[in-house]
Parts: sequence; C-alpha cells; structure tokens
Amino acid sequence: MKHSYSYFLIAGFLLLTSLRYSDTIISQQEDFRVFRTVLESKEGTLNMHLSSDSISYYLDQLQVELSDDKSNMEEFKLYSEMIARLDCGHTQVLNNRKIQSEWLLEQKALPIDMYLIGRHLVVGEIIQDDYENTIRDNDLSGGPSEIPVGSEILSIDKKTVPEMMQEMGKYLSGDEGAMGFKYYQAAELFEFYRHLAFPISKDSVAVTYVSPKSDTVTRYLQPGKAPIHSMNRRLMQASERYVKNEGNFGKFKIVNNKYGYFRFTTFAQSSGTEYEAFLHESFQKLKKNNIDELVVDLRGNTGGVMQYDFIKYFVGEGVNIGRYVIAKPFKGLDNKYIKKMNLPFIRYAFLSWSQKRSVRNGTFNNGTVFTEAVDNDLRFKGKISVITDEGTFSSAAILACHLKTLAKAKIVGRPAGGSFYSGNAGTLLVKLPESGLLISVNPNTFYSHLTPVADPLEIREPDVYVNALNIDEKERNKLYFKAAVALFND
Repeated sequence: MKHSYSYFLIAGFLLLTSLRYSDTIISQQEDFRVFRTVLESKEGTLNMHLSSDSISYYLDQLQVELSDDKSNMEEFKLYSEMIARLDCGHTQVLNNRKIQSEWLLEQKALPIDMYLIGRHLVVGEIIQDDYENTIRDNDLSGGPSEIPVGSEILSIDKKTVPEMMQEMGKYLSGDEGAMGFKYYQAAELFEFYRHLAFPISKDSVAVTYVSPKSDTVTRYLQPGKAPIHSMNRRLMQASERYVKNEGNFGKFKIVNNKYGYFRFTTFAQSSGTEYEAFLHESFQKLKKNNIDELVVDLRGNTGGVMQYDFIKYFVGEGVNIGRYVIAKPFKGLDNKYIKKMNLPFIRYAFLSWSQKRSVRNGTFNNGTVFTEAVDNDLRFKGKISVITDEGTFSSAAILACHLKTLAKAKIVGRPAGGSFYSGNAGTLLVKLPESGLLISVNPNTFYSHLTPVADPLEIREPDVYVNALNIDEKERNKLYFKAAVALFND
C-alpha cells in the first residue's frame, strides 16, 4: 500500500508537471503569435536592413525555440535577439520587474555598481543600504565596494569592454549594425546585460581596473547578491534627469561674445509655436551679435520631433530634406494588441488620418518634405560644429546629417548612435498577453535626403574624435565644447 501511494504521488506530480508544461508551451506560442502578427502589421519597414526571407527564417526559428519550456529570462533573450537582428534601434524588447527579479534571485552579480560613460565602464558608489549585499566569503565585513569609486574597469574575466559589448549587443537594438546606440542602452544596466551574455559560473572573477590614482590593478571578486539599492538610486537619478530633459525643448546662449551654442538633450517637445518663437529669437541673437561660429550639441539626444523647423534657418526655403511616411497606417483590427491610452498612439492615429487625407487630395508626394519659409536675414551662414555621441539618435541623428551635408557642419565627439539615412519611428507599445513582455514597434518610416550607400556608417564618423573619460559632467561639457570650437580654426 505504501508503495502504491508513493507511485500515485509520483504519477500525480508528473501529471501536474506535464499539464503545467503544456500550459506553458501554449502560452509561449500564443505570445509568439501576437508578437509575429504585430511585428508584421505594425513595424514601418520591417525589412529595412534584413531581407524578408531572413526575417521569416528567424521568426520560424523563434517559434521552434518557444516550443520548449522557457524561463522568463530565456524568453526575454530570445525575443531580444530576434528584435536586435532587425537593426532598427527604436524597436526593442523592454526590460521588466519579472525579468529583473529572475536575474537578482540567481545571485550571480559582482559586489560593485558599474555604469557606462560613453564607452568607458566606471565604478559607482555603494550606499550603506547595500553593505550587507556586498558581503562575500572572503570579506565578511561587507561595506563599500572593493574597487574605488570612479575607477575605470578595463576587463572582467579577461574580456574587455568592447568584447563584452559585442556579445551583449545581441540583446540590444541599434541602427545599421552599429554598436553605438547599444552602448547607450546598456549604460545604466551594464551588469544585467553582461549577465545575459556571460552568466558567471566561477567562484571568483578577475576584474582589471584603473584606479582614480591611475594605478592598474587586478582583483578577484566573488559573485553573489547585487548591490540593488545602489543600482536603484543611480537608475532613479538617471530617470529624473531624463524626465527633466524631456520637459524642455532646448537651450541657447552666446559664449564669450564669440560663439553661439545650442544644447538639445531631447526633441520630444521641440515643435509648435512656442518652439518656433524660441528658434526665431535665438537666430535673431546670432544676427544681432554678429556671431558666425555655432556649436550644436546633440549628445544624449535620442530624438523626438523631426527638426525641419530648425534646419530651414541654415538652408532656406524649398529644400528637399527627406521623407516621412506612416508606412503602416492606423487600422482598427491591427491595433488589437497595442496599448492605446497614451499620447504616442493618439498621435499615430492622427498622423494616419492626416496622411490618408493628403493622399486623397493628391498632396502627399510620397511623404517628401521641403523646408518652409524663413526670414532670409536670419539664415546662419557661418561655421558649424555638431557634437554627437552614442545617444544621438533618430531625429537628432538626422539633424546632424542635415547640418553636415546641407550646411557644411563638422562633427565632433563620437559617431551618432542613429542612422543618417533612414529609420522606423513613432513608438507604440505591445504587451504580450501571457508573459507580459513589452515590445516597442514603430509604424512610421523616415528618410533623409541622402541616397543609400553600401557603408552607411562612414558618414557618421566625426572629424574630431573625443573619447576621454571625465566623470564630472560640467568638466565633460567643457571638454566637448573646447573640441568643437577648436575646429573653427581649421
């Protein structure tokens, strides 16, 4: 009787496991069906950088992979790798608490906080709430990080930062196969994405770094709990900066009575009558003060509204500056899985309606955009330096393109993260019904005035490359500005 009872316990466990497994596979396949449906019906130009045959092949492979039971993190990795292959940086799989929790529960993190400044990996501060989380077998006292704050990490487990990013980049979206925007996205979550690419299986890991005293040191650190409170504080500060930047449409000033300086951290709000008044007033100041050397700083500007109003002050009226098309217009049935109670969706619906009206009226012209009227007395005809980096993306990258190719501007900094040629935009969010994963899809397609070329990355290369590490933001700003104005003497 005892043996029979044990048998039924085992049989019951297997039955329950089998049912759970079956339900999991059904859920995974339903999520995949929604994912494929939305991707094909809502992504503006799906085959912009990858052939339709290749996309179909990889989607079929993803469906096969999801026919086995996967953890939340495994699903995240599979979807992220699929999306990253499209080479459209706007289109992404978004991290969520469920994925983060699975990572944290594995307790395979290093006892330090780290983040990227440009392409440099820097050690952050460990706050007191994390002292217990940094305790390891070889350091029972816990406390602040074993690596000094402000140190630059050169390698982890004998892999350099570029080598790590190459593998981490499989789960991060970029434009045209470039790594720049992937660095930008990994900046605040480096350890998480490093874990996806290189899960730790060793008892200790070699970390080589340059200390603030310029000493090169190698230390062995044990994996364990992540310093989550320190990471959260840094993420909160980054979020607050982002929200603050989103609330303004740019700043302008005249420096040393000699240089004009625009600083655009975002183009999210950069349109409308108030913005046009800001531009008009700024170019009036340039004219009044006889300024003929201008710096346009686009570092960390991930885009927003296309800057057709801005570029007209350099090129004048009636110049072809590209195309903007709602490639996948609003259709009721296609929007079933799209999150609708947000401004981007409302804007998408309005733009779709507006484009349909233009098509009916015969004024659409395939979305071609020409610059509008501008006061010719305010046109800027002097020298221009544009500062770009990994975060210069979307409409900010297209503005850099316009200034370089139409206004003879020179580029300073590092290659822009976004394309100078084309991209998908107009982000809509899709929530997969079973896993809850959020996917961003982009129904609009924009093009610059340029003809596509075999190597789309060459044009992004700066005239002067600036990559020095400077942790202090004010000092970093001075460094880039100094490099930008130095170009005016060439």
